[in-house]
Amino acid sequence: MRWRATLRFMLLPVLVVMLAATPALAQEGGKRLALIVGISDYTVVGALPNAARDAEAFDGFLTQQDFETDLVLNADRRGLAEALARFSRKVGADDVALFYYAGHGMQLHGENYLVSTDARLESEFDIPAETVPLSEIINALEKRARISLIFLDACRDNPLANRLNVEIEGASRGGATRGLAPIETHGAGTMVAFAAAPGQVAADGTDGHSPFTRALIANLSGAGLEVGTAFKRVVRDVRRETSGKQSPQLLSSLALEFYFGDVAGRPVEEKPAISTDRPTADLVALDFGKAMRVDTPRAWRWFLGKHGDSAYAEAARQSVTRLATREELRSPLAAMAQEQRDFADRQSRATVQTSLIEAGFDTGTVDGNFGSQTRLAITSFQRARGLLQTGFVNQETAAALGLATIAPKQEVLSLATARRYDADDLDGLEDARVVDMVRCLSPLALTYGRFDGHLYAAAYGAEHVGWEDAHNAAARCGGYLATINSAEENAFIASLVNGDGHFFDSAFEGGEHRRVGPWLGLVKDDASGPWRWASGAPLDYTRWFRQVPKAAGAGILYVAYRANQLPLAATIETWGARDRVMLAPGFIVEFD
Repeated sequence: MRWRATLRFMLLPVLVVMLAATPALAQEGGKRLALIVGISDYTVVGALPNAARDAEAFDGFLTQQDFETDLVLNADRRGLAEALARFSRKVGADDVALFYYAGHGMQLHGENYLVSTDARLESEFDIPAETVPLSEIINALEKRARISLIFLDACRDNPLANRLNVEIEGASRGGATRGLAPIETHGAGTMVAFAAAPGQVAADGTDGHSPFTRALIANLSGAGLEVGTAFKRVVRDVRRETSGKQSPQLLSSLALEFYFGDVAGRPVEEKPAISTDRPTADLVALDFGKAMRVDTPRAWRWFLGKHGDSAYAEAARQSVTRLATREELRSPLAAMAQEQRDFADRQSRATVQTSLIEAGFDTGTVDGNFGSQTRLAITSFQRARGLLQTGFVNQETAAALGLATIAPKQEVLSLATARRYDADDLDGLEDARVVDMVRCLSPLALTYGRFDGHLYAAAYGAEHVGWEDAHNAAARCGGYLATINSAEENAFIASLVNGDGHFFDSAFEGGEHRRVGPWLGLVKDDASGPWRWASGAPLDYTRWFRQVPKAAGAGILYVAYRANQLPLAATIETWGARDRVMLAPGFIVEFD
């Protein structure tokens, strides 16, 4: 432990001296300067997958607001100290200095500390040597800048702090408690924004970004909004997203008004005119905030199509890559259906094998049969090219191999797992038809996509639903329960629901354990009558589980996806019948 304490006393005076060095000369009117720190890859402390992504996104946001930024990712304590010293040398008396930190933070005896990648914190005596005190950063900025803005997305749950909380005697009276401690500021131009109230733990987020950073980007640059007013909207959005479990806090002694969307101190009316041949910064920031909340590959691609030359573009491209990796969990049914359509005969499949071998991926014998060796070669090729790893030759894989395919009939537009999408967020990042569908089906959780010109949505809510209620809900939105006319269409619709276990129940029926899924539009009005699609379409295709169901007496039967009890990873694409009193976990709506 002694070497850590020695390091502490060696580094800290250097940091203090550099922070207190003679201020740099400010440009006329002052500069907007920002240091953005994001730490995800901790050596001992639990990893925070979203912290670095949050920092990158906030860096893009600040660049759009005319800040000169310095982005520091995954720094150890020495690297963090050097970045702080480097930043302080830039700050002059007329400048706005902003410090943003996303990562682990902790408090001990009422003092807050920011935790770098190499912190081990085996005891409370390690804290001064292995962390950076927040108070030193705030004090240094207060002494140098005209306006100091500090944003701390650093209340995320810290296993080391939790352990110290147990080990330190008297922790309940000011030890290493959860979250960060209240602070005091001494300057007249300081604002400190916390992701959560004192003692609360802030969420790292489950969909790529933390609720706090997402709300900051979405709200801070609102036209004519002073930062204090804008932060009220941040609090509203975070509380809503976390169901009231997290409430951001603002400590401000600002004697001046500050606008992110305008030059500091300049009234909104005096904002210089902006050329109309490109989107305004406010519109770009608004769309970026929407894309962060929607967070699907399609929404990010729409954003890049509109704002591909903006400061946010790189963060958007990184989000596309991140989500493509996550979506590898999607059912391979859709990819399988594409392969069966595009490479149906042995000769075309042999061409695929030859192309894989030429690309350096061994398929074994070139015989037109896709056995285990060929499937392994396809998956390895997809991994090497950064494609979705399905093991089937879909359109993207064929294109990477230089092979022609038929234009795809289908496209999954949502994530594999169902979510509640906000139609207002989709507006401007999705087709109007999809926006209207989502608005009507709200607040149900959805997956959705297109097949052969039709739009499909798989939906579930807090309660299970009967067939007739599902039928009425679909009709109210201008659609109908799904009609299936081919194996390819069935595989596509099954791919919408097989990536999310909420769409299936386990049930004991007919002496067997079975899995029952969402409603389709097939109905039998009585025992002697025919099966028919509620949409009125002819019955040209069926995919029954085992055999055609029969009604007892005059009972009405409705169809849902159904199969024997299978491992959760297994794909279900067969159908079974249920009577009118039974409920299902969800339903699938089709729109012409």
